Amino acid sequence: MTAAPPAHDNGEQNHQQQQQQYALVKRAEDEREDIFKRYELGLDPHNVVDSWENPTFEIYHITDKYGFMHDSRLPSSRDSQEVQRTKIELERDKKWVKMLNHWPPPQDKLHKRVYKGIPDRMRWPAWKQLLNVQQSMDNNVGVYARMLQMAKENATETRQIDADVNRQFRDNLAYRERYSVKQCSLFNVLNAYSIYNSELGYCQGMACVAGVLLLYMQEEEAFWALNTLITDRKYGMHGLFIEGFPKLTRFIEHHDRILSKIMRKLHKHFMKHNVDALLYAIKWFFVVFVERVPFSLSLRVWDIFLLDGDRVILAMAITILYLHKDELLRLKDMDGIIEYLQVKLHKNFGYSDDDAIQALERVMKKLKDLKLDVPPPAKTNEFPTRPLGVFVAADLEKKTGRRRDYTDTEKQVLTDVITRQEQNAIEVQSTVSYETSECATGDAYSMKTYQSMTSLATSPAISSYSLYSNGNGFVITGTEDSRSQSVNNLNYHWQQSQQQSYAYMQHISADRLSHQRHSYSSDSNSRNRLDLDKALEALQSQQVQLQHENHHQQQQHSKRILVENGTDKLTQENLAKAVKHHNEKSYDVVIVNDVDVDVDDDDDALSVENTRL
Repeated sequence: MTAAPPAHDNGEQNHQQQQQQYALVKRAEDEREDIFKRYELGLDPHNVVDSWENPTFEIYHITDKYGFMHDSRLPSSRDSQEVQRTKIELERDKKWVKMLNHWPPPQDKLHKRVYKGIPDRMRWPAWKQLLNVQQSMDNNVGVYARMLQMAKENATETRQIDADVNRQFRDNLAYRERYSVKQCSLFNVLNAYSIYNSELGYCQGMACVAGVLLLYMQEEEAFWALNTLITDRKYGMHGLFIEGFPKLTRFIEHHDRILSKIMRKLHKHFMKHNVDALLYAIKWFFVVFVERVPFSLSLRVWDIFLLDGDRVILAMAITILYLHKDELLRLKDMDGIIEYLQVKLHKNFGYSDDDAIQALERVMKKLKDLKLDVPPPAKTNEFPTRPLGVFVAADLEKKTGRRRDYTDTEKQVLTDVITRQEQNAIEVQSTVSYETSECATGDAYSMKTYQSMTSLATSPAISSYSLYSNGNGFVITGTEDSRSQSVNNLNYHWQQSQQQSYAYMQHISADRLSHQRHSYSSDSNSRNRLDLDKALEALQSQQVQLQHENHHQQQQHSKRILVENGTDKLTQENLAKAVKHHNEKSYDVVIVNDVDVDVDDDDDALSVENTRL
């Protein structure tokens, strides 16, 4: 039996541990103090700025009216359409000035003018009215200054916030220069709010939201506007940023529900190529489409979002998919679909802002008619449970930035993702044959897509956090304990869930293929199109094989292929007629295995006749 160590040895070990903890806390405090000093110096020449932190500026860059720079030369003259738009906006400025002086206006009048678009010069006073910013400031005099002072002494998220500020909107003049006025304001707002809402702290998506607000507001105004967006049930962003992302999960599920009901063909297309809504919709929901559609269009969506609340986000997501449905159906791999939704639409949306908003308005009406405009009720964990503005001291792990175990809430997110993928895999298997599905080609998952997803609910950047397995779960390594860890972890666990779902589909398909005797696999370059000559040749070949096996069965049974409506049992002659009919009608002909499939069953509720899109 091993003897117990002497008591004085335990005392020495405890003393050493305390000294190590004290050293870690002291180092974190010194780092926080140094970062705050640099932001207080701002543009002072004595402030130390690395050369890579300040992008070069060329005078020949185009700068649009929002401050974003574009890599092309300035036009020599303005076209007639731009001149006309300027005149119209000047006239609308006058109407908004008059309406803001008599606030609140009639609801129908406000609705009509917001959907037409708030003039850019009027967004500052209009957004403040929609978010009740002045009322919040009057009711909380001195609170912001106190929260900012407490953040200088106690904030645990400072290092992560500093990193995110340094990469937020760097192509905008307001944020382009390191430690500029707006960069300092963004840093202060995020640190102060991490203290004000101690339950939430800080999540990377908050930097983009606050950054948009600061383009039109002063520092304290942006702080209270951010608080309204997070805590008000009309917007409810607290549920998007809190640990476990409960609102994100609820919105993704409702988004899938809408897609499966009114755009079934696109929904099946996404499932076939393993395109889950998590891959493309996270930034749509987290930051209301900023950096996913042209900035001018995202501002129009923000105008409506501030007026009508979070149901606008779901409707706009469906609008984007509907407007670009034809192009998305032509893309035959996951990488192409994700790149189109995340990159190409940001550069060129393909529709004018007015056309897109008109489509959004019609989609919102149609969803309301179908009773799909509002998702299931929110749970209590989507809203703050602690009092706001009450300081809560951080524990030792947060102070030192020590790694922590994966929480039960975050593990549940992984479980939900895997469950949804397994359900999608089963549904894909029951509607599309494995041979004709691109799942069999190995291109259903690509590491390139996940490398390009590091901007998940964040600015385009790579997180400094990573995961490793300790045998009991996943552990996060890093220096900050913020919700940004959970956001970046979704990439890792999404990869795991995709691999498990892919293995599950292979197991099911192997079992099904062992019982197949009358199947036909089309060429990999034309998986869902039936070529007549190849089909007849394969049919004849299989009939010869059947004669060798059982001549009597060959006389009684002919090859059965389901075409178009899944009910016709065709002979060779009928098959030729059906394929000819297919070529004339441009229907999809899909070969399946004992499954009744109607590929062209996409009689969308959002048809052209219904919405006139």
